[in-house]
Amino acid sequence: MFDTLNGWHWLALGIALLLLDVLGVGGILIGASGGAIALALLLAFVDLSWQLQLVVFGVFAMVGTFIFWKFFRVKPVENATSKLNNRRAQLIGMRASLMQPVQSGRGKVQIQDALWTVSCDEDLPQGTLVEVTGYDDQTLIVKKV
Repeated sequence: MFDTLNGWHWLALGIALLLLDVLGVGGILIGASGGAIALALLLAFVDLSWQLQLVVFGVFAMVGTFIFWKFFRVKPVENATSKLNNRRAQLIGMRASLMQPVQSGRGKVQIQDALWTVSCDEDLPQGTLVEVTGYDDQTLIVKKV
């Protein structure tokens, strides 16, 4: 059975895998279908044994999967609802004045209705305008504006 493998078989497999991926697999089969189609194109010019065809298909499928996941995969869009239950993440980019000066890397700032502990690389006096750039556990990381 394997002795009769040719380019048409690989092309059919590639198209079948593409159709399966369209049904909602999420791109998992794109690399394998690309590998099968690439092998079908290669077999149009070169005659390979069935063992070598399987090896080449495996290599093409892995390379195709890597390329898809690295460059073409749809990345989730971060929006307000993705930060819904993470209050610290919602505060990134906000500005406020220091309620307590930053001494030895720690201080306090009031943002909205909460008093937050802040961390900064430099000591800052009370009243300095700072911007939240990130967070570490329950501490906001700020920089001077």
